[in-house]
Amino acid sequence: MTWNFIDNYSGERMVTIGEKTFDMDQLKIDQNFVTVSTTNLDIDNIYLYTLHKECIECPYKFIDKSQVNIIETDTKFRLALDCREYYPQDDQSSVICDINPHFKQFGIYDIRVENRNSCSVEVLKEPVNADSPLVTVLILHILVFGGIYVLFHLWQKWRKGSGTVDEEGEAKGTTSKVRVMSIDAFRGISIVIMIFANFGNGGYKYIEHATWNGLHVADLVFPWFMWIMGTCIPISLLSSFKRGVSNQDLMSNVAKRSVKLFLLGIFLNSGTDVYYLRIFGVLQRFGLCYFIVTTICIYTMERDLGVKQDHPVLRQLEDICKVWKAWLICLAVLMVHMIVIFTVAEEGCPRGYMGPGGLHKNQSYKNCIGGATGYIDRLILGHHVYQSPTIYEIFEAKPFDPEGIVGCLTTIFHVMLGVQAGVTLLVYKEHYQRIGRWLIWSVVLGAIGGAFCGFSKEDGLIPVNKNLWSTSFVLVTCSFAFFLLSICYLLIDVKKWWSGKPFLFAGMNAIILYIGHEMTGSNFPVRWYYLKDLEGDWRTTHFMALLSDTWAADFWVIVSYYLYRIQYFFTV
Repeated sequence: MTWNFIDNYSGERMVTIGEKTFDMDQLKIDQNFVTVSTTNLDIDNIYLYTLHKECIECPYKFIDKSQVNIIETDTKFRLALDCREYYPQDDQSSVICDINPHFKQFGIYDIRVENRNSCSVEVLKEPVNADSPLVTVLILHILVFGGIYVLFHLWQKWRKGSGTVDEEGEAKGTTSKVRVMSIDAFRGISIVIMIFANFGNGGYKYIEHATWNGLHVADLVFPWFMWIMGTCIPISLLSSFKRGVSNQDLMSNVAKRSVKLFLLGIFLNSGTDVYYLRIFGVLQRFGLCYFIVTTICIYTMERDLGVKQDHPVLRQLEDICKVWKAWLICLAVLMVHMIVIFTVAEEGCPRGYMGPGGLHKNQSYKNCIGGATGYIDRLILGHHVYQSPTIYEIFEAKPFDPEGIVGCLTTIFHVMLGVQAGVTLLVYKEHYQRIGRWLIWSVVLGAIGGAFCGFSKEDGLIPVNKNLWSTSFVLVTCSFAFFLLSICYLLIDVKKWWSGKPFLFAGMNAIILYIGHEMTGSNFPVRWYYLKDLEGDWRTTHFMALLSDTWAADFWVIVSYYLYRIQYFFTV
């Protein structure tokens, strides 16, 4: 493997090896050339099958090796003497060999059939290191934004020395209230990663959403948003309680905000085809769960958080006692979800199935997409569910909506965990009390979530699955959320080693950044590429994709800084 700061192929465009010539410009991100040779063997027909490494318990698929030799790097291979469309993994009849290689980007490989029972792999051209652009783009960011930061502070120092600084302008952006800046920084980290992931995450598959089970970086940001929304609910309500706002007025404000979020979500991701108009989505789930959890808190949360428990044991659980009624309701909702996913099933599908359907389990449950979750969503929403889920290209299964109705049940519990973090912040005034309790929640939730999924990707009772918003997914992502908030709180609000910038700016205007990046994803200067050939694909290297995707996130951070400077904070 060769190292380059830019992960483009090295050498000539046309590479000739033996009697074959390869055009390197045909390759894109995470692709390579694969050939099959059968030198000196008396075998008339050898058939090539491929299997995506994320397609768990799927059959191999036939591929015409005479027509296609460009293969994705995350592919397994099977060579066999039988010709069929699908070849189950456990069927070894007429199989020459199964290969699970680690082929890399822009390499040229030859699978050599040595006899009727074995194969070997020969590297004809060394691949490139596809991770090298991570270092390159990081260096560029340090040079560019570090340089801007130094120049800005030199300019500020010069202004102070010349006596031209406007004292009011310097104080701009400060408030009389003590604000927990780590909450804004947490929200900012989430929105910046979300923008980067939504724009393509540089083409790195370990950052983008997991195909089905599992947890990648991109799978953390949406649940973190839901969680931090829950954290802010008791903080906002306590302020309203102190002002004497009536429940009727509170409910009116909550309902208005929820409807706005829901309608904004429909506008942003519904498209133009009314027949397939998508009803549920990210902002829709925000709106619905915000309404339900806030309503629960309005009618069950104690109004005076300063009253202490008499019993010493209850005093240690002071923050939980303030919302114990809300916990009972949300736990009941979670139990309803458990009952539904383990008892409800579409005709011809097993109860408790949580797979993606399609090719999964050798197509045994082809139409059981998402188990009870997918079945109920399709039953209620009909055609108005997401038509291009992440499972389609790999499992050949659709439609399925990862933000559908059933997942809202576990999301309510998810938001309640965030509410608990906010109540802890309000009840306890000492820093070590807050951080200690958050870390305990992190460890306990992580352990329970790990137990549910069997501390594995595929083998547990309830796998970690963002598409299903499974119980284990809720527990594990909230575990990370409690831990991240603890770290941010320690660094920003306690030790003051970090101001939270630049994520602080993004966190104070997260909604407008989300709406803006959704609406301008195809427009310069937010998005750009350089391509002379109109028929080509500009995302041919991780470097170009990463440079473009990080700039898109940078752009919205810059916008958030400008909004912060002019004191504009968008709310719905």
